[in-house]
Amino acid sequence: MTIPQHQTIKMTLSWSVGHYHGWGVYGLNLVLAMLRRNISPRLLQKPGAMDLDPLQARLMIEVLENSTDYLRARLLHPERIIRAPDTIPLIHSDGRLVFDEVKFEGKPPVGITFFETANLESPAVERAKKFSSIICGSRWNETILKKKYQLGNVHYVMQGVETTQFFPSGRRYLLKDRFVVFSGGKLEFRKGQDIVLETFRRFHQRHPEALLLTAWSNRWVDAGSRFSGLWVDDFPEEGEEGLRHWMTRHLPQNSFLDVGQVANPRMPDILREVDVALFTNRCEGGTNLVAMECMATGIPVILSANTGHLDLVDDRHCLVLGQQQPVTLPGTETLLEDWGESSVEEALEALERVYRHPGEASRLGQEGHRFMANHPWSRQCDLVLDRILAG
Repeated sequence: MTIPQHQTIKMTLSWSVGHYHGWGVYGLNLVLAMLRRNISPRLLQKPGAMDLDPLQARLMIEVLENSTDYLRARLLHPERIIRAPDTIPLIHSDGRLVFDEVKFEGKPPVGITFFETANLESPAVERAKKFSSIICGSRWNETILKKKYQLGNVHYVMQGVETTQFFPSGRRYLLKDRFVVFSGGKLEFRKGQDIVLETFRRFHQRHPEALLLTAWSNRWVDAGSRFSGLWVDDFPEEGEEGLRHWMTRHLPQNSFLDVGQVANPRMPDILREVDVALFTNRCEGGTNLVAMECMATGIPVILSANTGHLDLVDDRHCLVLGQQQPVTLPGTETLLEDWGESSVEEALEALERVYRHPGEASRLGQEGHRFMANHPWSRQCDLVLDRILAG
């Protein structure tokens, strides 16, 4: 079926926008940037849950109304190809550079990618070559595509942060006199929460007032999520209660608190209660949105020096975990190229450094905030749109 043509520049998004996962936040901010630039966005998937202010809600209602024909066509006739010759489709990939099989024909598509493996399958690479351009979320991704697979028209654009929401502000002391260590990101082997648990377990033995505050909700658990068994046993059962029981097996009661699923605009008030954020991630296809938001909020951040994190690490505005050992896929001897295994001892020393030297920690937080102030979502999304429109 063919959608009528109009003169306004139009773009479609292949993924679901919303406030409860990284891709959703990225897409939502991209939609708002399009509206500012008189580009008409169309959604190819029903949006997820959103926590919008009244003005944003009014604008999104119009976007949904304009997307009705697309959404209805996909719902009622999923096998049919939607044709809109005047529209630029933006198609996102999974962690292996496998782009959505979207039944949509318009102008040459643009790929948006955050992939997590340096070894890509030939069919995925060949399909990517047919895109008008590829937008990458890290220099690591960009280098792999350009140098290893000789793809042209590949551009790195860092994610952004909503700097009108994520900024240093007064602490409410809701957690009283606890020393709060934060860890965020969906619970899985790649994100390295098993290393966080072991690091915090040792830190808590020295400092019983410490509290591990987590945002580890994961709606996409699969075989690749499970930990190796070195630092933790197995993987939690589904749901908040399963996570609580699992953490209780590794940490003393009352030493941890998970906030569950939180809409992105609600995270700043939580982060302002935090003393330090720890990210021992083994791999990031992008630059780790949660870590960026912590930095923007003025929290001293500890980062593993590998993959997408390398775009953030700088000892002027964060503490760097430089001891990175090779990583193999759990249960196998398969080397995960470029991934990094952080040292528990080095992570523990970084926590101790923040604990012992609050003045230095405050300075790091301030420098992190200054760094992220130059990367608001509005600017970063404009850079993405500039690349797309430049062809």
